[in-house]
Amino acid sequence: MHTHNESSPSMRGRCIAAIASAAALICSFGAVGAAPAFADTYSSGLVATAQNVVTRGTIPAGALSVVNFAPKWGDKQANKTNMLATMEQAHANGVKMIVFPEMALTGYVSSSDPESPAYRMAVSQAETTASPSTQEIAAKAKEYGMWVVYGTPERIPGDDDHAYNSAFAISPEGKVSSYQKIAPVEGAWATPGTTPVILQTEWGLMGLSICYDTYANPEIERYYAAQGVGLLVNPTATSRSYTDIDGDGVKDGKGWEWYYRNRLESIASRDGLVIASADLVGPDGYVDESGKQPYDFPGGSVILTGAFAGANYAAGLNEDGSIAVGTEGVLTNAKDLRLSTPSTTQVANDFHPDYYAKWYGELADRKDAGESLSYSFGSTDGPKVAVANVSGVWADKAANTEMMAKYAEQAHADGVDLLVFPETVLTGYDSTDPKGDADAHSVNAEVNRVLAASDDYMQVLLAEKVKGADGDTTRGESVQRMAQLAKDYGMYIVFGLAEMPDGGPIVDGGVKKVYNSAAICFPDGHTESYQKMHRAGSEETVWSVPGNTPVMFEMPEWTGKDGSALKAGVNICRDGHFYPELGRYYAASGAELLIHPTATGGNPWYRETRIGSYTDRDGMAAVTANLWGQDGYPIDSDGKPIYSVDANGKTVSSGKDVAGYNYSGVGRDSFRSTSLIINAWGRKNGTSFDYATGSALDTSGTGNGATADVTKDWYFGQGGFDPDNLETRTMDLSRAGFRITNFQPRLYSQMYDALAQRTVPGYSAMYSTGSPLDTSALDEPAAKADAAIASPSAYTAESVEPVQEALFDARSLLGNTTFSAEQQPLVEAAAAELNTALAGLEKAVPTPTDPAEPNQPATPADPADAPAGTPTDQQSPSGPADGTVDAPATAAGAPAVGTLSSTGSQIALVAALALMGVAGGSVLIVAKRKAHVE
Repeated sequence: MHTHNESSPSMRGRCIAAIASAAALICSFGAVGAAPAFADTYSSGLVATAQNVVTRGTIPAGALSVVNFAPKWGDKQANKTNMLATMEQAHANGVKMIVFPEMALTGYVSSSDPESPAYRMAVSQAETTASPSTQEIAAKAKEYGMWVVYGTPERIPGDDDHAYNSAFAISPEGKVSSYQKIAPVEGAWATPGTTPVILQTEWGLMGLSICYDTYANPEIERYYAAQGVGLLVNPTATSRSYTDIDGDGVKDGKGWEWYYRNRLESIASRDGLVIASADLVGPDGYVDESGKQPYDFPGGSVILTGAFAGANYAAGLNEDGSIAVGTEGVLTNAKDLRLSTPSTTQVANDFHPDYYAKWYGELADRKDAGESLSYSFGSTDGPKVAVANVSGVWADKAANTEMMAKYAEQAHADGVDLLVFPETVLTGYDSTDPKGDADAHSVNAEVNRVLAASDDYMQVLLAEKVKGADGDTTRGESVQRMAQLAKDYGMYIVFGLAEMPDGGPIVDGGVKKVYNSAAICFPDGHTESYQKMHRAGSEETVWSVPGNTPVMFEMPEWTGKDGSALKAGVNICRDGHFYPELGRYYAASGAELLIHPTATGGNPWYRETRIGSYTDRDGMAAVTANLWGQDGYPIDSDGKPIYSVDANGKTVSSGKDVAGYNYSGVGRDSFRSTSLIINAWGRKNGTSFDYATGSALDTSGTGNGATADVTKDWYFGQGGFDPDNLETRTMDLSRAGFRITNFQPRLYSQMYDALAQRTVPGYSAMYSTGSPLDTSALDEPAAKADAAIASPSAYTAESVEPVQEALFDARSLLGNTTFSAEQQPLVEAAAAELNTALAGLEKAVPTPTDPAEPNQPATPADPADAPAGTPTDQQSPSGPADGTVDAPATAAGAPAVGTLSSTGSQIALVAALALMGVAGGSVLIVAKRKAHVE
């Protein structure tokens, strides 16, 4: 029983406390800060691999709605009524799925104080999937043939002190599934969930995620996308940076909108998902003595899809393109939405769940050993960094090494500590058919002879050995030259190149291949390399093989507030743009700086949302250097190469003007998106974000390559040197450090392990395969409870009350389709609770009747004189004196309504009607609820 009477323990709590074995089973679920040691992937895997699974379809215009919902805090009855009315109107408009926000049924709570009214409300008002309120909404969903998703606290069987922050998803058939928020940030009352939930809709697969799960834990949506999910449903309660920035007394959505867009748009674009996000709107939270509430939500519910160059919104925007805030209401997709399976979560495209399972497992082992995975660098004393916006001469290492040397000299003169060049800058990015002399079109005659004499790709022929100590002459000539410059200048230098593996090229499918790598030159002259893991299209897969090893290194010249050395992680292009797992591994391992050479044509939006996420979400400053200029060999206006070799192997020129380059074609630019240097905004200019743009990132003017007036004086070509192309900034790392609330690396390790078991040939599982949840222990006590509740006059209302409460928990588990055997302790706890409640049933004392009128019940002159257990149909019409109210009778076949729907508030099982489905039919439940009073 969930109660607000703090002077006496709850009956339900006493029942649980009576069984020590049950308490032992429950402790891991209810302990504050407990980190569940499993991920329950069993059911989601079954849905995704079902024989008749549908992953592709179209949501018609007008079929999907999200709601800017303003709850009445703590009043489930009012909120349920509002939701039902909204559903009715949506149904009349042809809506087939409607999404309400996080905690829409109760109002929002964030509290770690068990004595506070807010904490008590969240736990006491928690629902189950079998409770009358839920079943009433489910009945309407079935009547309307509509999906309904909404947020509510959810009871944990056997735990009176905590609840889940959940989303209930009700199918058009009335089936209720529950997703428990995996990374709750609402305080100690909310226990982390462990179960990703995938559901089949008529349009494709739907995955559930709640607020911070979506914004701060990309592993969840990545798991969904890898399973074929095309629709991500996000009930949320977010208001970050929703504040008055101009002093006019009206809150402005600019800072909040930047955050909201940055997180959702990068997910939609990266993982190919349609996102339906519903946010609370207006004041919310416990009303204090002054009448104030602690939260104010903007609304801003949206429906969007992603693309390489930006996001496409189907609902939620104003005419000027900004997100609509501050208004209640329903927003519906204005255009068809196509669900499909994304490409970047497929093993064929270098998605590596086997790698990720191992990385997150390492993090989990460290966490289990007591190591904190939360960091704060806390120092403004960061390195001075520079990015070189350049493009190398195709296939001419000598020219490109000379170009890099000039930039290194300039950087040294500017006092730079870390210089980063783009991906493949040493050779050029483009790959060309290597058969015969088909690729012998370099401006470098010596290289052309080599290309013409070999059927290997240019990058393979020009690859260099990278790793080695200072003075190691087995390293490539270019690597040795740059390593010496790094030593001479006391500088870190990172540049992209083709790396020769130890032992020579790797033969893959009959083709010789090498690594697409970043050489890391240290101030002491030694060199390391990072080998790209996630390759991009045919340009790379034809000549490179993926690496498998993360690379982090310390930069001891800079230390954080605790004296620890600055740590940097390295990845290349697509590693960071499309595969967040590696960056997350670095951040959770303590890296404060991400170094990211790249070769991308992505626009500034694409670059900032992808790489900026590592700064805003994961606490890593970022230095990302992009190719700037043309790539490939030069061609004339007919697309023919300017340079070629004759029968004698001699390079000859056509003498025609250069009209383009092979990579992009005639009249087109290859790479015109510049580099970025990104810090967290912190308190720059005394504000928590950039009031001009809303951004929480400080790019210091970098990343504007698409703006002609910024780059009009820059050199744009191949192999040129121009000091203007070198952008230099000093890093402020005071806000750097990974700090994710309820980060669950073991859970994510198991999720990726489950994917690897299904998709990676020859993979050796790290964890055992799941099995179905066994609820047989609940069958007998549930049947006994049904019989007891069906005979309300046989037992005292006080003793029947905990039976009813325990039965709701049991029924929620008996009907559960998302939990597996991993959740078996919940079944055992629910069975113990129900058996204890049944053992506590007390027989009712018969009510005396007047012998002269045997068919008429006696009515006491004063309700207080009525004996305990008096049935409600014998009480006066005005109701009892204790303030309880009768729930209205319900027609057969319909769910209970009114105060009975407020499962989680106090219950006195005396009189009301509700229906609960059981194996053999229905049981009539008689109940009465006390009014909820704080």
